[in-house]
Amino acid sequence: MDQTTDETIEDRFDAYLADLTELVAQPSISATGEGIRECARHERDLCLEYGFDEAEIVETSGHPSVLARAYVGNDPDNDAPTALVYGHYDVQPVDPEQWTSPPFEPEIRVEDGEELLYGRGTVDNKGQHFTYPCAVRTLRDTTGLPCNVTLILDGEEESGSPNLFDAVEAREADLAADVSINSDGPVDGSGRPSVSFGNRGILVVGLDVSGPESDLHSGHYGGAVPSPAWELIRLLGTMRDEHGRIAVDGFYDEVAGVPEPDRDLLDEFEPDPDQLQADLEIGGFQNGPGETFLEKTLYYPSLNVNGLASGHGEAGFKTIVPSDASATIDVRLVVDQDPDRIFELFEQHVEDHADDRLGTTVTYHASMDPMRTPIDTPYFDPIVDAVTDGWGEEPVVKPSTGGSAPYALFTDYLGLPHASIPYGQNDNNQHSPDERFAVEHFRKGIRTSARLLDAVSTV
Repeated sequence: MDQTTDETIEDRFDAYLADLTELVAQPSISATGEGIRECARHERDLCLEYGFDEAEIVETSGHPSVLARAYVGNDPDNDAPTALVYGHYDVQPVDPEQWTSPPFEPEIRVEDGEELLYGRGTVDNKGQHFTYPCAVRTLRDTTGLPCNVTLILDGEEESGSPNLFDAVEAREADLAADVSINSDGPVDGSGRPSVSFGNRGILVVGLDVSGPESDLHSGHYGGAVPSPAWELIRLLGTMRDEHGRIAVDGFYDEVAGVPEPDRDLLDEFEPDPDQLQADLEIGGFQNGPGETFLEKTLYYPSLNVNGLASGHGEAGFKTIVPSDASATIDVRLVVDQDPDRIFELFEQHVEDHADDRLGTTVTYHASMDPMRTPIDTPYFDPIVDAVTDGWGEEPVVKPSTGGSAPYALFTDYLGLPHASIPYGQNDNNQHSPDERFAVEHFRKGIRTSARLLDAVSTV
């Protein structure tokens, strides 16, 4: 990277930070719709100010997306490769009373010698995706833009991106690219930067059992009237065998396990199991497929009960046979598993095992597909080298992450290789009160984004 690029980033950094602060000050809560339209317009205008040739608001069935394109030499007919950059401008809801300072009045504080920009959306995801417009503007004015850049900003990521496909389908021709990248979440737990080439998918379902019309006196009816609470517990118990495997027929049919090329990369960031278990205050890992923590959380699916409700759960006691019981379940999916297919298998399992003396309902709440770009992609070395040079430290390379994101839309629908390069510090409080983004990480993020765009031009 030309030295003038870094010098220009440094010269303009205060201005870039001021524009980020103004962007964070604009509310954009997808759950309530607060400030969404205003923020979409703000993002569109920022892109035009920062060197993009075109920027527009793309309507969907829900909140809009923002689409901006920057061309090499300002020529839309050039032959240079194109990077598709994904980000989201919506943020999580806030409870201002839990914040030290108002969530949409961003401020910089110095803590332990580190400057931190506080505010909702600083790290998730406004500060991270804004590094790319900063990189575009810097490159325009120094070495020249090395590749075309298409930026798509989701307005509903914090609500599960239910309508992102609308925007992608409506503008598919405009999203033609050679590779897609994004920056979201924290760097590796070691403090080193990281690059990941995949993520698990997710299926969220509800399981509800209904019984008598209302709660019944457990003395008068207990032992005679079947309890929805016991039925829910029994049903959940049928979903795992004694070895910890998910006992839903067909659940593992598409699961391939750990590809041999990935094993060396896993050794690089496999946590010490004894230390991790001590930190988590647990006596061991769950039984089931996978020999190690990373194998279990990256290469095999899980079925997790994340919420249970039935009867009286407040202070004191209430002697009743509850009228209903419910559970919320998230199923984390690995590559080649289809959320719709897994839902059908889950629904069939419940139908096969349910007690017909009670009513049982299965509800499809939300899903995201899994995705993985093979590590033999030609973008592997250029991206890793760009992060090493931009961040000043070699990244931890992860074949996949255990969380879920909408990136399969780019790999499976658009057919692009994809890489995720997070810039947030580990203690960023995303989704929590007092969210903050380390100012130095913002600076390194701009440097790295500029190099990533340059790397795309070399493949």
